[in-house]
Amino acid sequence: MNKNIKLKHSVLALAVTSALISPKLSADQQFDTITVTGERISLSETNINQEHLEKSQASDLKDVLKNEADISVGGTSTVSQKVYVRDLESNMLNVTIDGAKQSASTFHHQGSISIEPELLKQVEVQAGAGDALSGAGALGGAINFTTKDPEDLLKEDERFGALIKGSYNTNASAYKTSLSLYGKINNHWSAMATVVQTESDNYEDGNGNEIAYTEYEQQNGLVKVVGRFDNNQRVGISFDHRIDDGEKLLRPNWALAGNNPSVEMEAHRTTSKLEYSIAPENNQWLALDTNAYYTENNITRVDDDAEGKISTYGVDIRNSNHFSDGSITYGLDYRRDKSSYQSTSEDARDEKGDVYGIYLQAEFQLAQALLLNLGSRYDIYKTTDADQQKFESKGFSPNVSVLFSPNDDLQLELGFAQAMRGVEVRESYLIYTGGYTNAADLKEERAENLSFSIDYNLAGVALSANVYYATIDDVITYGEWGETNYTEFNNDGELVNKGVTLGVSYNWSALQASVAYNHSVSELNGEPIGGYYDTDLGISTGDHVNTSISYQFSDSLEFGWSGQFVARLTDTHDDVLEKAGYGVHDLYGQWQPLKNDSLKLTLTVSNLFDKQYRDQSTFGPTIYGASGDMAPGRDMRIGLAWAL
Repeated sequence: MNKNIKLKHSVLALAVTSALISPKLSADQQFDTITVTGERISLSETNINQEHLEKSQASDLKDVLKNEADISVGGTSTVSQKVYVRDLESNMLNVTIDGAKQSASTFHHQGSISIEPELLKQVEVQAGAGDALSGAGALGGAINFTTKDPEDLLKEDERFGALIKGSYNTNASAYKTSLSLYGKINNHWSAMATVVQTESDNYEDGNGNEIAYTEYEQQNGLVKVVGRFDNNQRVGISFDHRIDDGEKLLRPNWALAGNNPSVEMEAHRTTSKLEYSIAPENNQWLALDTNAYYTENNITRVDDDAEGKISTYGVDIRNSNHFSDGSITYGLDYRRDKSSYQSTSEDARDEKGDVYGIYLQAEFQLAQALLLNLGSRYDIYKTTDADQQKFESKGFSPNVSVLFSPNDDLQLELGFAQAMRGVEVRESYLIYTGGYTNAADLKEERAENLSFSIDYNLAGVALSANVYYATIDDVITYGEWGETNYTEFNNDGELVNKGVTLGVSYNWSALQASVAYNHSVSELNGEPIGGYYDTDLGISTGDHVNTSISYQFSDSLEFGWSGQFVARLTDTHDDVLEKAGYGVHDLYGQWQPLKNDSLKLTLTVSNLFDKQYRDQSTFGPTIYGASGDMAPGRDMRIGLAWAL
């Protein structure tokens, strides 16, 4: 094995928790990048089956990310789920779907990420402020969702194909059906179209209680056209639309109560993208990637015809130069965000924001065992809020890391990164007339992230450790009820986010096993986050231990078990009660009876022992009585996939 370290654009290498999904660790994996993929293959591969998602029969974000010790998903309904990375809510991170920025939140009682797992090829999560390629304002890191291409579905030498899937969940009597058609139009062009329909009743918790207003009906569609030409040129056009309608609670992340009635709600997302890339094989100066996109998230309350909408369009243009001992990537990006609100009782109001950025990221092989990675961004934010106040912020976001690999089995990395985020548009449902306002002196937020990682691999055993300490200064949030100007957004001090993630995995022939542990502490001005009034910043949870074992009995039959164990949390915000600990077990089995693998049968059991618990990433319980719902009880899922 060549001891030279070859990495992609990264700040940290070999994530602790990536061992849970990919026990076969390679030298180009990254410390603080958690990659959720199906097959245990190199990340450079483009034709990736969704093994992880299929085995869990993922129906929502929680299923997609549940095996990661430092990632949690709170909320029990499709519109209330929020993603937390090292306790920080996704609003503190950069979130993209196929490179399209998902900006701001429509309503803080609902999740800001909306996507169908059936469409996903890969999910990448960067924990903590990282390199310059993460985008503007990545205070807590980045989450990148990538959907499937036609090439991911076509088998070798196949010109056309179809994939039919169906599944049934026992807990909520949920049905999901999907149809994918894909093929090569000619030697250059390929196309695909996928439609997914899901219907679900209310689910039951571990005690058999039916949780009202968790039923839903979803429609999802994805269309892609891809062209490939000489000199490694690629043209891609995609359109992704999601509909999630039904009668839901006014504040979906809270349980049913007198002050939380049900409303008829329509939640839609649309994302369109145009991309072009070229990378001639013998041209070290040209590796160009361009991406233009438009995305729109809107939530409509049908009863009072109130609508909140976040729309974003943007472009990213970057080029890479490759040398014998390193590479440099540089580029520019721009996006415009618009947050708007209107109802039958008042005129429409909106906020607009522009973000301009230039960036450079480089890596240099200083010695056979030493890799230096450094770069920076410079961003300008210009925002006009609903009260016609104007804000402008600008600044650098530098980063540097050093990776030392003294031998084939050991890697150590020390990294430091800063990130700046200016004043952005606010969530739509808070800009109504007489609603929340911005302080006149509101200014940018600034994050710093220091991380040290170790990875050791020997005879099929991988040991990993990551220690991190991050701060976000001048955090933007609003006050508590009864305070002076509590409806005003202000810079409210310093958020500290620190912790450690440990992992061990074992890979021997047909047997794979892993254990990961995460301890994280997040405080705003010395008090744990996740209180009644600051859930838009993050959540505090107890220590996590995630375990998994899988065994491949034959080429066609595999079984596995996973467990999630969370310790009781006693150190909570003043208005949050202690959070009970719990342990949850899942099983799966997958059988492919035909030699060509065209037929696949999957059985999954979630919450095997019907545990009654509230996920600690779900809102509450609070001293005011408000809290989120209990998690679903036992759920058996059977799925059938047939490729024609």
